[in-house]
Amino acid sequence: MKAKVSTLIVIVIFLGNILNAQSDSSRVEKIVKKIDISGTWYLAYNKNITDSTNQFLLKRGYITFKSKLNSKLSIRYTQDITLDNEGSDAGNIEIRMKYLYMKLKPFQKGFLKNSFMEFGLVHRPFVDFEQKINTYRSQGKMFIEKSGIVNTSDFGFSFNGLIGGKLSSETQKKAGKHYPGKYGSYSVGIYNGGGYHAIEKNNNKTIEGRLSIRPLPEYISGLQFSYGGIFGKGNRDEDVKDFVMSLFAATYKSKRCVLSGQYYIGQGDYKGKYRDVKNNAAKNEGYSVFGELKIPKTSLALFGRYDNFVSYQELNFKKTYYFGGVTYRFLKNKVFAYYGNELIAGKKEEVFEVVLEVVF
Repeated sequence: MKAKVSTLIVIVIFLGNILNAQSDSSRVEKIVKKIDISGTWYLAYNKNITDSTNQFLLKRGYITFKSKLNSKLSIRYTQDITLDNEGSDAGNIEIRMKYLYMKLKPFQKGFLKNSFMEFGLVHRPFVDFEQKINTYRSQGKMFIEKSGIVNTSDFGFSFNGLIGGKLSSETQKKAGKHYPGKYGSYSVGIYNGGGYHAIEKNNNKTIEGRLSIRPLPEYISGLQFSYGGIFGKGNRDEDVKDFVMSLFAATYKSKRCVLSGQYYIGQGDYKGKYRDVKNNAAKNEGYSVFGELKIPKTSLALFGRYDNFVSYQELNFKKTYYFGGVTYRFLKNKVFAYYGNELIAGKKEEVFEVVLEVVF
């Protein structure tokens, strides 16, 4: 049903544009020129060492349409393509909407010049920031999403901006072009809370914010310290107590290496899953470290990550993940192989995977 709805939206938009432009063929050309189309595919070979199974699979696929309406307004539509692993439809390719929003840049001057708003199905503040530092989303979800605390996008509104203008274009080549605020960046928003693949099950709205500080832009431009906070309730129709998140992170990015460390403490989660027998939101905590080292004079890199998460329910629920591997980059793409060891409530699973990330 999700695939039919999202596909129908695209068809209606394009047919409407074409029909309205039939009397003027040049208008069709103008419409096409205004639409920027891009995509990303995560294709993989997976070997589960524990149960001796293996498969080729599509881990994820994204198709994005962007259009700049004028100097202040733009729109974005992104389809999320994945393999359904559950129910009677297991094995089918499923298409969902990941982003669908209008972006507004209302301020052309002053200290808010580098700010913008998103309204619709929009980014959540912290995970989007982290994915611009740790570019291995094609391996798997980031720590805070993988632990089930928060989702990457949601229906709502956000306000985002840079602090102190922008880094120079030369510095951005080393420190990264995303969120290039000279002294940092920020994002704050209000959301339904259930994520992009869930309906609203209560009347609560979730507030999330992120503040990132770049303390030494002239000397160590890639170093940033961030705080991410959330306050709301789990997305359940029952009475679930407050969902609270505090996340502290230190990140460093340069041409040769990427380093990231974060510590999380809070209670509950966006789904209302982490709770005790009395239906109270359970206390949680965890940490994650990530590193990537690019080998000089080659297109190769070594990378690895370790996650540790605990939810203090009636019986403590623990998740521990770690993986490491080697990457080869070519054009805008990369291919990497890694070995991972995963513990879920004491059950160990060993995985070897080769992933091809295609960007166009």
